[in-house]
Amino acid sequence: MTPRFAVLRYFLPFYFLCQSLAYAQDYSSLIFTPPQTIEHEISTILIAKQNGILNRPNFEYRAEDVEALYKTNDYKPLWLDYPQSEKNIADVLALLSNATSQGLNPEDYSVNLLQQKLAFVQLLKSDAYTDLALYDTALTVSLVRFLHDVHYGRINPHSLDFKIKLRTKKDLDLPQIIKTALDEGSVSQLALKVEPTFPQYQQLRSALATYREMMSTPVPEIEERVHKKAKKSVNNAERILKIELAMERLRWLPEINAEQSIIVNIPAFKLWGMDSSEQTSSAPLNLNVVVGKAAKTQTPVIMAEMNSVEFMPYWNVPPSILKKEIMPKLANNPSYLAGQNMEVVSLKNGGMRVRQRPGGKNALGRLKFIFPNPDGVYLHDTPSKSLFGREKRDFSHGCVRVQNPNQLAQFVLKNQEGWSQERIDSMLQSDQHRQVSLKTTIPVLFFYSTAFYERGDKLTFYNDIYGHDAALMATLSKVNDLPDSAFIATEKPIELQQNPEFDPEIFLTPSSKDESLAP
Repeated sequence: MTPRFAVLRYFLPFYFLCQSLAYAQDYSSLIFTPPQTIEHEISTILIAKQNGILNRPNFEYRAEDVEALYKTNDYKPLWLDYPQSEKNIADVLALLSNATSQGLNPEDYSVNLLQQKLAFVQLLKSDAYTDLALYDTALTVSLVRFLHDVHYGRINPHSLDFKIKLRTKKDLDLPQIIKTALDEGSVSQLALKVEPTFPQYQQLRSALATYREMMSTPVPEIEERVHKKAKKSVNNAERILKIELAMERLRWLPEINAEQSIIVNIPAFKLWGMDSSEQTSSAPLNLNVVVGKAAKTQTPVIMAEMNSVEFMPYWNVPPSILKKEIMPKLANNPSYLAGQNMEVVSLKNGGMRVRQRPGGKNALGRLKFIFPNPDGVYLHDTPSKSLFGREKRDFSHGCVRVQNPNQLAQFVLKNQEGWSQERIDSMLQSDQHRQVSLKTTIPVLFFYSTAFYERGDKLTFYNDIYGHDAALMATLSKVNDLPDSAFIATEKPIELQQNPEFDPEIFLTPSSKDESLAP
């Protein structure tokens, strides 16, 4: 090999390598590298949906609102570089620190960490973009979380088998509400702007503050008084918890816009008929009720629309009651059915059913109030009047018995043309079966709250007869962000449940004389 070719052989690869590096260097200058700015750092955090300052770094389910809020400010800081920044930051931290006033835990919103970090952040140079962006977005995420919890609650009620109708749309524009508060300097009022509008909620919030103040009262030094105070404090602690749980459940409810509504508070064993058209001074209808047995047949928590009233109803005996209660009696007494005014009827599917004719012995009494719901429960009269004298009234098979159903009928039919009190009384004296369809449906809520403001703005506490308070407490102890779909209903409604005591075909036909569930 000639020297000339030997040189080429060894140096040619080196030459091409140098040329490649030169081209790569020239090409790299064409690649766009965004300048480091605080807007860029904020955008990066929003894309990642993670903020390491927070106790719960992942804010995926609140990211939509957080992103929309920063978009209104061109992704610039909302707290560290904004008019009245010091006041606004102080107001946010005070708002989160006072989360207890809404029955919430401040540490769910990382308030201590945010307070500790503030002094450090205030010492940073203006070009410490990463740290500044982290703190600004952490404040925003915590505030959005807090306001979302105040308005919607922290739990999907369906996860606890509370069949409450969810909201049909996202009824809170948090980004706009927060941006307006920033511009107006009213950040400290944000919780009051988004909390539920039910008067019951505002009353409970006020009561919560009162009981917390009582808990913080210094204990007297005299030993006898110390003992009494300690006992009182225990009771107050229990009441505070009941109030907090009651407030959480109220957050789940969509706004009820109907003129009339009916609420049954299960642990109170009471029913209220509300009419927004009446003067505030007039007392709402208030009736004692009997609810489902705590151990076996609990009355469900539901929301539904009452669409009809049935005078002199038939009662179709459910299979379980027929098997467990009636068949043994019939075996001992062949005349039992006749003695109870019952008859055997044929069904369309070829089967047989036992039903009780209208009359004085009918288990549903003289009135039944129908509102289609997944559990097939209803309100009704009863011949067993003595049970209303009991303090604890959980005796039914799931439906709710009303002490004075004629008063409820008057409330339900008062806006129905042609249905005066005289006509209602006449129908109740008759043996004729009749079903009346309501021209305007009435919302019915079977609720569960162990702290409730009754007539005369009297706060009353009840026993947790079904253990629902304990179940809610256990769920809240593991609370985390939930997607908006947990609080906003999809188009698909809750399906009616198939069970041996429920006949969907019969239930979906309000005019039918058949009924599927026990009273």
